[in-house]
Amino acid sequence: MGRAKLRAMGTSIEGLVQQIRFSNDESFWTVAGLKVEGELQPVAVVGLMPGVEEGMRVRVEGRWDENRYLASGFVPGVGPAMAKRIVARFGTDAVEVIMQSPHRLAEVPGLGKKRVQALIDAFQERRGAQDALVFLFGLGIPRGLAMRIYRRYREGTIAFVKRAPYKLAEEVMGIGFQKADQVARGLDIALDDPGRLRAGVYHCLRVARDDGHCFLPRGALVAASEELLGVATDLIDRAVSALAVDGKVVVSDGPDPVDSEVVYLSSLYEAEVESAHHLASLLSQAAPAGEDAAERVTVAAGGLGIALAQGQEAAVRLALERGTVIVTGGPGTGKTTIIRTLIEACGLPPHQVALAAPTGRAAKRMSEATGREALTIHRLLEFAPADGHFQRDESNPLATALAIVDEASMVDLPLFYALVRAIPAGAHLVLVGDQDQLPPVGPGSPLTDLITSGRVPVARLTEIFRQGAGSAIVDNAHAVNRGEPLSATPPGTPLQDFYFVAREDPEHICQTIETLVTSRIPERFGLDPVRDVQVLSPMRVGPIGIDALNERLQALLNPLPPDTPEAVKRMGFRVGDKVMQIRNDYDRGVFNGDLGFVRRVDPKVGTLAVVVDDREVLYDREQRDDLVLAYAITIHKSQGSEYPAVVLPVSTHHFKMLRRNLLYTGITRGKRLVVLVGTERAMRIAVSNRGVEVRNTQLDLRLARALDGALDLA
Repeated sequence: MGRAKLRAMGTSIEGLVQQIRFSNDESFWTVAGLKVEGELQPVAVVGLMPGVEEGMRVRVEGRWDENRYLASGFVPGVGPAMAKRIVARFGTDAVEVIMQSPHRLAEVPGLGKKRVQALIDAFQERRGAQDALVFLFGLGIPRGLAMRIYRRYREGTIAFVKRAPYKLAEEVMGIGFQKADQVARGLDIALDDPGRLRAGVYHCLRVARDDGHCFLPRGALVAASEELLGVATDLIDRAVSALAVDGKVVVSDGPDPVDSEVVYLSSLYEAEVESAHHLASLLSQAAPAGEDAAERVTVAAGGLGIALAQGQEAAVRLALERGTVIVTGGPGTGKTTIIRTLIEACGLPPHQVALAAPTGRAAKRMSEATGREALTIHRLLEFAPADGHFQRDESNPLATALAIVDEASMVDLPLFYALVRAIPAGAHLVLVGDQDQLPPVGPGSPLTDLITSGRVPVARLTEIFRQGAGSAIVDNAHAVNRGEPLSATPPGTPLQDFYFVAREDPEHICQTIETLVTSRIPERFGLDPVRDVQVLSPMRVGPIGIDALNERLQALLNPLPPDTPEAVKRMGFRVGDKVMQIRNDYDRGVFNGDLGFVRRVDPKVGTLAVVVDDREVLYDREQRDDLVLAYAITIHKSQGSEYPAVVLPVSTHHFKMLRRNLLYTGITRGKRLVVLVGTERAMRIAVSNRGVEVRNTQLDLRLARALDGALDLA
């Protein structure tokens, strides 16, 4: 009959169980060879098959798949094409032949002696992992995740997964509770198993953390866990208590009588409580400014040739006089001028002034604006990838008398905790940021919390100065913040920096974006369509989400030649593609949000070479999962960055994301040009929707308690 015709029969086949290749007596996970009428070779069937024995006639339903172990790329020299040839020769015996009798590879047509010996050597080299990978594949774990699991646990993989499958969700990146639960189901772990319940509750707290929250009210946590796990409330409540006893969560007093009891992940509880403690010390212990601060500000501004407005002068003086200060304001309000003047006015040698920002791009901009070296906060605090800790803390503080942190709105609670614990007693800490931007990607919102607390001195900048005067980008950004209508330049007028192009349906919006990026903007403004123009969208999915836009823009801006090999097409990335790193990789020095360009593609071994900040970074098969196309990125991912030109779709198809701070953040990313494409109705909705994401945090309350002398900061 042939495999092609057999597949054409659909998802159900019938035959005789010729041989049981593998069977787990506990979970009933089975790999069997099924003799189907008309087929010379048995068909491999894999799945949960309790009671199936050799000689039985059965009908099975499922989906067709290639042998994933052979095609996984784990063994050098065996890719999808070679895997098909091996399976074509040995059928369901393929894995057994490789494991037990690799010399039989000589039976595969077209393999010479040298190639066979090379494959034998490669299999022997990988022998220690073969059983583990076959086991993991049998549990339905994809190739990339299986490799991560094996690299984490090595020869102990099978024993660990059988003993504690839910630990995978905590210890292996990319495996969440659902995948771990799938593994546990294959191992026949009961729905009410205490380990499953604790893992489910812990998962709900991690989801809340990923949504920006530091805690969940206990009632909300129990309800979410009950829905996830499908068990009774009392079992969930016991699981919460068990996690607290184990030290993995902390049950604390809530902010009000309604949420009288709240639950934190232990690390976030420590970060919140200790941040308040360290910040209270900084606020009360900073050294005085010395000689008259006002005079120092005047002299510094004169030396720089800067004429400070009253609000700017007051902000610099406040930073000199107080231990911890926040400087906040929108675009064009002179935040950079204040930083430059403060550095000059403090009168400190360069090594006692630390400049930092959350991202490499923001730190680079800070360096360019000040003429001084600025570091990422991670580099400033000497993050050590080997143990995942910062080398600078209260026991080894920074040797600085003044620390200035730009783009402070991007700093989440864990990073803020790492920062404040490393600031020495008596030093000044100045946080500079725009509180109207989107909150941090990570949990908490320290800048907003500190401003809300009313206990940290705040300099608010509202006046637009000459660097922003006359800019429609700046004017419209402030209009959005005030909830006022936008004022856009109509198409066809002399070159301005802000335009609105009216388009109704998603397809027309996409087509207009394509035209703008590929021809209109490059021709009228002399900008490179790949390096200088950045498309921002509120969402990943949907017809004008970044996934769809990236596919379309890649095809236009970096098309593949007609004769491109299939192996290259399957890679998904091409030489010249603009890409983004989406996870922090401290070992290789690339971080979430870093942009780069693909320099080389090697489909044989599945590697990419990407240029990031003028250095080349190599990505193997698994590391490629950390890359996405970046012709279009989400507005959240654009935080801390600026681009010569920004193109932003604004449509009611993004209804849930039409919020004032999202539109404001997108507009303020553009330096020379911003073009909005969509409907006036969508813009009106976004501008009028002041709905700000409310995060579960208590940093403001804890700081107040610390400053008021409460004995128990918790």
